[in-house]
Amino acid sequence: EVARKKCAAIRNCCKVEILSVQKSGSMKTPVMLLLTNDNELEESVADALSEIGGISHLTRAAGDALETICGVDDLDLAIIDFEHGPHGMTLLSAISTLREDLPVIVITRDDEEHVEALAYANGATACFSKQAVATQLANAIRELSKPKAEQVFV
Repeated sequence: EVARKKCAAIRNCCKVEILSVQKSGSMKTPVMLLLTNDNELEESVADALSEIGGISHLTRAAGDALETICGVDDLDLAIIDFEHGPHGMTLLSAISTLREDLPVIVITRDDEEHVEALAYANGATACFSKQAVATQLANAIRELSKPKAEQVFV
C-alpha cells in the first residue's frame, strides 16, 4: 500500500513502446521492462523474446521506466541498461524500494566490473555485459519469469 502511494506520487507522462512476441506453449508469457537507448541491446532482447515469447515495455528514460514499474502490475522482470549512469543506479534503488519482488537484470559495458558489484548491492538479480548474447538473456528471462520457488538461475 505504501509503495502504491509512492507510485501515485511520481506519475507523469510516459513514453513507452510495447514489443510483443507471442509463442505457443504452456509457459506464461513473460512481461518485462527494458530501459535502453542502445539499438543493439534492444535487438538482443527482441531476439531473446523471439526464443521464448514475451512482451517488453521499452522505455528510453529512467522516469518513464519508473512510471512503468509503478503502473504495470503484471511485470515479471526489468532489464536496465546502465549506460544511463547515475540515473540507472537511482532507478535500481527505487525499484528495490517500490517493487522488491521484481527481479532486475542489469546490463553494463564490458569495462565496468565495479558497476556489477554496485548493482548487486542495490538489488540487481543478475548482471550481464553488453556482449551477452540473446541466448543468455533468454535463459535469464525464462528463469526470472518463473515463481521464485521454481527458479534455478539465481
